[in-house]
Amino acid sequence: MSMRKPSSRAAVPVIEIIKVGAAWEVHWDYQEAPESSILFKRREYLSGYIDGTMDDIGIHPDHVCCASGLTGSVKRLTHDQAIRLRDALDRLLIPIVTNEFNRLKNMGDLPHLRLVTPDQE
Repeated sequence: MSMRKPSSRAAVPVIEIIKVGAAWEVHWDYQEAPESSILFKRREYLSGYIDGTMDDIGIHPDHVCCASGLTGSVKRLTHDQAIRLRDALDRLLIPIVTNEFNRLKNMGDLPHLRLVTPDQE
C-alpha cells in the first residue's frame, strides 16, 4: 500500500469559464483528494444552493447540462451570468474544501489520531 504524500494545499474544485461563439459556459469539477469527500457528504445542500443561485441569476434550466456540488456544466450564458455563477461557485465550493483540508490536516497533527484509518471511523 502506498501512502499519498501529504499536500500543503487543498485540492479545490476547478471552475472554468469558456467563451463559445457569442455565448459563455461555466464548467466545474472536484479534484480527487481526501478533502473532496466533504462535497459528497454535503451534496444535497450544495445542489440546492447551486440550483437556487442559478435561478437567482436567471439561468434557464435548459442551459444546465448538469450541476451539483461535485461537477457541473452550464451552457449558453451571457458573460454576466457566467461571471456571477463562477463567483458564486468560488464562494461556495472553495471554502468548504479548504476548511475540510485544514480540518483533516489538523487531525493528522494530533499524535493520538494518526493511527486511525478512514475505515476505522
